[in-house]
Amino acid sequence: MPLNAHILYIEDNEFNQRLVKKILEPQGFTISQAHDGIKGIKRATDLHPDLILMDLDLPYLDGLGAAAKIKSVPELKEIPIVALTAKSSSRDRDKALVAGCDGYIEKPIDASTFADSIRKYLEGKRETSDPKAKDQILKDFNVDLIDQLGNKVEELEHTNRELTANKEALQNAYQQSQDWNLELQRLTRLKENIVTITSHELRTPLSISKGYIELLLEGMIGDINEDQQRLLQIAYSKLQQMRELIDKITDLNRLHKTRRSPLNLVKVDLNHAFIKVYATLTYFMQIRNLTLVNELNDEPVYVLADKNMLDQIFTNLLKNAICFTPDKGRITVRTHQDGEKAYFQIEDNGIGLKQEDLTLIFDEFYQVCDVNHHKSGNFEFMTRGIGVGLALCQRILNELGGKIWADSSGLQQGSTFTFYLPMVKIE
Repeated sequence: MPLNAHILYIEDNEFNQRLVKKILEPQGFTISQAHDGIKGIKRATDLHPDLILMDLDLPYLDGLGAAAKIKSVPELKEIPIVALTAKSSSRDRDKALVAGCDGYIEKPIDASTFADSIRKYLEGKRETSDPKAKDQILKDFNVDLIDQLGNKVEELEHTNRELTANKEALQNAYQQSQDWNLELQRLTRLKENIVTITSHELRTPLSISKGYIELLLEGMIGDINEDQQRLLQIAYSKLQQMRELIDKITDLNRLHKTRRSPLNLVKVDLNHAFIKVYATLTYFMQIRNLTLVNELNDEPVYVLADKNMLDQIFTNLLKNAICFTPDKGRITVRTHQDGEKAYFQIEDNGIGLKQEDLTLIFDEFYQVCDVNHHKSGNFEFMTRGIGVGLALCQRILNELGGKIWADSSGLQQGSTFTFYLPMVKIE
């Protein structure tokens, strides 16, 4: 018997595999395993073990077929194969021996004698079948093999039909997705053209209206009283608000079409850039009794960015916080550095966001409230634009190599918007 004999155990039951290893390995045996008949044949070919333990009920190819195949390979035919099975009839034993097995051990395993039984087969013990029953067993065995082959052919044909059907379904789905993509591209181009044409057509009457109001305000058409002047100034501010809205839509459309815009990248301190924007909106926070909690980093936080675009981002985020935070509310701003990224965060204790809105709010023209209840204005509570501000922030940050996201614990729980940009190291 070879020292440290190598045993290949072909068995699909993991409990039995662990049991055999637990019994044989302490006795100096090396155990390899395979989980079905086909893999067992391949492992036998690759490993050339000293002995093969074979369960008879195996998936894909049973133990009888696997034993017959192994014994048909010239370089493997001298390896003893021992059937290890719960089948206990003499007929099953004879079938196993005729198929090519050299021994037969019944389950459950007797742990006290199992290792000695294996040693005997390694030392040359061989069992033989009843010669009288051999011819009939061979016939039955051939019939079983043919039945197995027929079943496998049927399984393969069924699998092939399923694969063919799946292939056709995938091709149809792919073609449908291509059609949808073309339609989406057409609708996107249509939307871009509508935005471009509408913006252009709105600018002309808007400019003329603003020009006439400026003439009236400057008294170039004649004197006006205080009430007239106040009404004209309100009209002028609303026209200016419309102009800013058109500019936002145009900027968003341009970024969408070109995927990029001219950038003037310079070193900018996030803290200073925000404070500059906040100074222009302080008045609106005061009339709403909103408190700004300043938790900006004590040291400058430098990023590489376009100043004008950064101003747009801060303006949109601060305006959103003002509009969706009730009077006497609180808005907190923070900056910090982490690795090669600089972060800005603006948190409010306003109306909050539902979980499903956290990503959708960055889509173009998306509204968190019913559009039928749309309420426009500058900075009053619950006023809102047309849903381009956050989309514009996302596009600009993508251009600058950054990212933005929103967090909220739910409605009436406030919201937090965070973005980062590549940080510039201080030299």
